[in-house]
Amino acid sequence: MNKELVINAEEQKVKIALLEEGKLLELHQENYNNKLSVGDIYLGIVKKISYGLNAAIIDIGYSKWAFLHYDDLGFQIEKILELIPINQKKNFLKNTFFLKKKEDKSSIEKILYPGQNILVQISKEPISNKGPKLTAKICIPGRNLVLIPCSEKVTISHKIKNIKEKNRLILYMQKIKPKEFGIIIRTVACFKIEQILKKELFILIKKWRKILNNLIKLPPVKVLSENNKTYCLLRDTFNDDFKSIYCNNSFLCQEISSYLSFISPEKKSIIKYYKGNIPIFEKYGIEKQIQIFLGKNVPLENGAYLVIEHTEALHVIDVNSGMINHIKKNCTESERMDHILQVNLLAATEIARQIRLRNMGGIIVVDFIDMYDPYQKKILYEHLKEKMKNDKAKHQILPPNEFGLVQFTRHRVRPELKYHEKYQKLKSPIIYIHNLEFILEKIMNNKFNKGGIQLHIHSFVAAYLKRGFPSIQQKWLFKYKKWIKIIPRNSFKYTEYKILNENKEIVSSSFI
Repeated sequence: MNKELVINAEEQKVKIALLEEGKLLELHQENYNNKLSVGDIYLGIVKKISYGLNAAIIDIGYSKWAFLHYDDLGFQIEKILELIPINQKKNFLKNTFFLKKKEDKSSIEKILYPGQNILVQISKEPISNKGPKLTAKICIPGRNLVLIPCSEKVTISHKIKNIKEKNRLILYMQKIKPKEFGIIIRTVACFKIEQILKKELFILIKKWRKILNNLIKLPPVKVLSENNKTYCLLRDTFNDDFKSIYCNNSFLCQEISSYLSFISPEKKSIIKYYKGNIPIFEKYGIEKQIQIFLGKNVPLENGAYLVIEHTEALHVIDVNSGMINHIKKNCTESERMDHILQVNLLAATEIARQIRLRNMGGIIVVDFIDMYDPYQKKILYEHLKEKMKNDKAKHQILPPNEFGLVQFTRHRVRPELKYHEKYQKLKSPIIYIHNLEFILEKIMNNKFNKGGIQLHIHSFVAAYLKRGFPSIQQKWLFKYKKWIKIIPRNSFKYTEYKILNENKEIVSSSFI
């Protein structure tokens, strides 16, 4: 599976697009003046204890106070607290004595108190009117390893199935790791030589020592910054599937090259510096995909489409088939149900992509086209789970309920992408043309489409498609090697259309 990374470095921010087989899969954005990111480590101050929520409110120097729940303290909390220099603690000795003597630690007030300094890590960026969420389970991630200070455990990814390799990695890490450090061995460490693992462990320990040196600073203060999003994406997802990395900034290209020389030297040649005059996102078709796929209505390959709505409590996705009303009248019930299943399977594939692309989180409810066969419902459910497998965010999917709705939850650590609101307000005609071209491309590339097709469309739009040399209509001929006949229809609204095949059968339509 071919993957590409396209990086657009602007004056104030960097945009990163991850493509899979040419399709936009993820879109990340990082502002240069961003004050905090997931993974940043802070020395904060406990401002108050929320007894009802069993949580602490922490000041980390951000405009909104952060939230630390009891469940996120971790087993290392006592050792972490002991690391903070004595001259920065209030009643530290008394509190340590209290912790050792008191056996009941079932609530956060038994462990923390207002005014106390504490080492915390960002686990969730501020979203909407909520402040950042914190954890005291400090970890320092690397490419092959994750360092867990104040621990002794060595664990390994369950995705590594080779028992011999598992034992080799665990025994080696137990042999070389210093005391008071735990290690998580990541999947990509499989079959890596010991020298690489040892070098990375040394780098991670060096970062931890940097944190300890910064603990003398006056809180609230950041003691370690997470790498930028480009590095994080390469660190966590880079593999042999990546075929190209395009970037329009020479300095960033050099940094990426330097990082790849460490994690995958044989792949340095895939980095390409883009010097063209056309904006890089436009050159590689990303801007066009943003306009098509981040709207309220998302087209599917067969003329069906999704309607995506976001409410305060949840996301709702409705599957509509623009072709369902144009099935041949003489088709059997079995053929009709098979058609509905195919539409739903195609929709499930796109839904899995949309969730990652928009970074949707919380409760998600999907209303697929009704199916009555339990076997077909099971096929759809298993297909959706399979397509969601590559999503690294934690999620849980429930089978279709008695109303035919599929519900699932997804953990989100960063704000949702909301480009669709921007493009919805613009209502640019070019977005309509992009959507139309997307549908036409799928029809023209269909192996069952032998001849040309007719496009019935509003007269003004028809004139626009025929205008100039080469016109858009002529460009379609060069692209598909088939003529698309455009029929002006004064009775149509501007965004209405019908596409007919050579037998005058409707294959796609805006009329539902």
